[in-house]
Amino acid sequence: MWQGLHYWPRTYLIVGFTAFVLSALGMPVGIFLLRKIGMMDPVSENKIHRTPVVRGGGIIIFLAFAIAVLIPDYRNENMKGVLMGAFICLCVGALDDYVGGIPGFYKLITLFVVTLILSYYGVRLNIFRDYPVLDIALTMLWVVGVTSAFNGSDNMDGLASGIAVIVAAMFFTIALQTYVVYHGENRLSWFGLLSVGLIGSNLGFLIYNSHPAKVFMGDAGSFFLGFTLAALGVMGEWSEQSRLVSCTIPVLILGVPLFDFAYILFVRIWRGETRTLRDIIDHCAADHLSHRLVWIGFSQRKAVFFIYLICIAMGISGILLRHSDSFLDSQLALFQGLAIAAIVMVLMSTAAKQHISAIRAQTRQLEGRIAPPESPEIEDK
Repeated sequence: MWQGLHYWPRTYLIVGFTAFVLSALGMPVGIFLLRKIGMMDPVSENKIHRTPVVRGGGIIIFLAFAIAVLIPDYRNENMKGVLMGAFICLCVGALDDYVGGIPGFYKLITLFVVTLILSYYGVRLNIFRDYPVLDIALTMLWVVGVTSAFNGSDNMDGLASGIAVIVAAMFFTIALQTYVVYHGENRLSWFGLLSVGLIGSNLGFLIYNSHPAKVFMGDAGSFFLGFTLAALGVMGEWSEQSRLVSCTIPVLILGVPLFDFAYILFVRIWRGETRTLRDIIDHCAADHLSHRLVWIGFSQRKAVFFIYLICIAMGISGILLRHSDSFLDSQLALFQGLAIAAIVMVLMSTAAKQHISAIRAQTRQLEGRIAPPESPEIEDK
């Protein structure tokens, strides 16, 4: 039924559909096997689920994604670098899920290694064109930042996969626009291929990860997905206007996890919760945007849906900025994205104040219910 379409639209449909079917049908098998080997996410104080849940679903997401994007007879050096790095991140994340946690320092080293692999295959920022070492260093900072931010977004049922679908959909939109402009294959054809593979595999996973979740993606999923989205953010042909605009667009599209991560990083350091680099890497707490929305009365479903809407709005701002023809239009699109980010930060700050006030009120109420012990009477002799 797809034979009447041109090669790339047909390929995109086949890849997306294949990734979705493989993920949706493979997930029950994966859940069964992961439970058998004891890969479970236990209940703890810094987590919001109340019963142990199978983790490691990211392994199935990756398999569905990789098989789907490798079906077409198309290979690209950039694509090879991304897939190789994604596989390494998957393996490290899966090990973390299996043993119940590995030091964050090893994950950081992994991201340095995969960034060097990306650079070898031509996937790196091109800002300091005469100083490639600076470009590699900036690419490394971007990959570490985006991957860490996306890993932090995996804190509520359906959240991380939903964000991945939205971000990948924005990337895929740009690939389709480029296809229309060039009337066929172009330098972003592989970019669209990986994007649609991510969309399909994560939609299949969301069937089982929506609240209440039957499976978590675990670090196996968040680590490889964060890295892959970061790599795609490096290679998108964002704008021909200026380097500043070109750098701003992927930041807007990935804005929700990035601004959430930057805000809580600053707050944790400001409050003294994290004092060293190791503390920053290893610290884990239920204080992200999604948690704060729940603090002010959102249900889990509503909090996740609200974040979806913010992601879509910021992604659209990025796409509008890419196609702005005038300086004024560019500034308006950029202002729109930054205004949305400011709204997010105001929400997070307000939620924190209300949460602290509620805790103090509960503490005072509890103290009022507990009468002080009576002192024993002393008889005069």
